[in-house]
This record gives sequence, structure tokens and C-alpha cells, in this order.
Amino acid sequence: MSVSRRAVLVGALGLAGAACTSRRGGVRHEAEALVRAQAFNGVVLVGEGARVVHAWGEGMADFEAGVPSTPGTKYQMGSLSKWIASIVVLQLVDAGVLSLTAPIGDYLPDYRRDTGARLTLHHLLSHTSGVPNGLAVALRETPELAAFMTVGLDEAVARYASGDLAFEPGTRFDYAHSNWLLVQAILERVTHQPYREAVRARLLAPLRLEDSGILHGDILGLPGMAQGYGTLVPTPTRTPANRVSPMPDLLTCVGGFYATAPDLLRLMDAVLEGDVLSRASRERLGTVVVPEEDYAYGGRVRTRTLGGRARRVFWNTGSNGAYKTLSVHTEDGKSVVLLNNTRADLDVLNTLGAALLELLYR
Repeated sequence: MSVSRRAVLVGALGLAGAACTSRRGGVRHEAEALVRAQAFNGVVLVGEGARVVHAWGEGMADFEAGVPSTPGTKYQMGSLSKWIASIVVLQLVDAGVLSLTAPIGDYLPDYRRDTGARLTLHHLLSHTSGVPNGLAVALRETPELAAFMTVGLDEAVARYASGDLAFEPGTRFDYAHSNWLLVQAILERVTHQPYREAVRARLLAPLRLEDSGILHGDILGLPGMAQGYGTLVPTPTRTPANRVSPMPDLLTCVGGFYATAPDLLRLMDAVLEGDVLSRASRERLGTVVVPEEDYAYGGRVRTRTLGGRARRVFWNTGSNGAYKTLSVHTEDGKSVVLLNNTRADLDVLNTLGAALLELLYR
């Protein structure tokens, strides 16, 4: 984030702090001041438990059609999708179907035997596997996603996740999309379902999250989906559609999840405070595996001083073209969600999210 933009946000924090009157009205007033200081376009939500404290839209979901951003607008979640996949894995661990420490060759008998005997789901979910990031290379070389629509999952594993290991599993961190091809292949093998159907059946339908799902095919035509913009000045300019649509099946664990802000709040509360997972799996989801990266399974867990004491915070960001997202949930059930469709700076979202979270502990 530039020095000038940081100064604006810090200045807004000071002004907002001086303006607070009643706690509830003050939180909304200060939150709006913080958000508008950044010319934010999207949806903002702050919550406690499963309850929405404040939620509102800023700007437009579709500039050309004149559709405003609202809490009911759907957004692509980017890498938050990896956290969703990790939750489904842990559900199956709770059911005795999967093991975090068994060789993945037990689940993928056609995968190369030497690597399959050394890798575990623990390595894949924490990005410590050593699997070379062939998928990221392919996406850079061929940004038109339509080119991947005919690539089946087995073929994708063979092409992009079967190279020689770059390092001994468990010894290093490498944020490799190819890990999630293997996770998806395992989930589809053991559930006997396409991944998107497994997520719907095991997670979204039981929680009645009707405005969430796994993207597939032409995603920009999905009803209620925010359109993506690369720039707003001098006029809103859409991100080239071939960078985000259509969505191939092979990318669904990597970045295929979409949701509204209220659905995301309910999901976080149900997973982290409810009975979606066993107590042991909830603890596993919140255990940092790579301290220097704050990385656990499919997302980050940080410790921040809030309300005068250190608290564990689930801190997930996502990026898919113009779509930038932040979801934050503390160990005592306070949440902040920021969903943007105009290529926001993730550093700005992180700083803004931290400031909004501070307001909840005032």
C-alpha cells in the first residue's frame, strides 16, 4: 500500500475515533468513514456470532446495468476456496473416510507411486508438499480459462501435479495451486461425486447457504454476481472476461467458491463455533503449520491484540482477477467481511479489515 493511501486510512481512523457517540451507532458511523476513505466498491459486513451487526453495499455491482452493491450480491472468493476444501477434508476425517497422515497413494492408486507414498493430506493442505506448481505456470502461459474447460481432473493431475518434488515434504512452504488438484482428486475419489456436488451436499445444503456455491462454466452470467472491473477511473472498465470466466472444474478447489457476505458469516460461525466439525478438527483447522506464514490448513491464522488481550484470528484473503476478498473471524466470534469487485489492493483490505475489527472491541 502506498504511503499516501496508508496516511489517508490512518487519518480516517483518528477522525472516526473522535466521532463516536453511542457504541452501536458509533461503530456503523466509524466503519462507514473508514470504508469511504478508501473509495471502496463492494460489500462490508461486521458480525458477532451468526448475527449481522452491520452490512451494507458501497458503489456498484454492475456499473453498466446500474445495479448497486448490496449484502445480497454474490462475489467470487478466490483462495478462500482452499479453506472450503480443507473443511470438507476435515469432515471426511471426522467420518473416518480420510486420514491427514496416510500416504495419498492410498486414495489415488493411479498417481505416481514414489511421490504418492511420501505425500499426505497434511502436506497438501498446508502447502508443504514440495509438489511443483505446474498449474500456476500453465495459467500464466495460457490466461484464457476456456482453454482448460476440456482438461479433465485426471489429466490435470498428470500434467500439473506429477512432477518431481521440489523439496522434501514438510520441510518448506510453497504456495502451489497444484496441491489442490490432488486434494480435489482425492475428494472426488472418496465421495464418488464431482467436487462441487460434494460441497453442496456436505456443507452448503445443511447450512441452508442458498447464495453460495462452486463456480462452473459461464460464471459472469450467474444471477446476482458482481461484475469485475479493472479500473474505475476515468470510467469503469471491465476485467477481460477470459481471465475469470468460464470456470474449469480443475480450478474449483483453487478458486471456485462464491458467496454473499451474510452467507460467509453464517458459514464461518457454523464451522468455527458450531458442529460442522468435531472439536478436534476445529482445533486442527486453527493450528498454524508454517509459523513464518501464519499458515494452517487452506488459510491463515494470526494472533492479534484485541480488547486488551491476545486472540486467535482466522484471517483469509482471496483474489480472482478483479475480485478481492477478506474474511476475518476471531476466536470469540467477531467477524469482518470485505468483498470487492474493482481490483482493490489486498494490503488496503487487510489494513481496513484490521481497523474494522478494532471497532468491535471498543
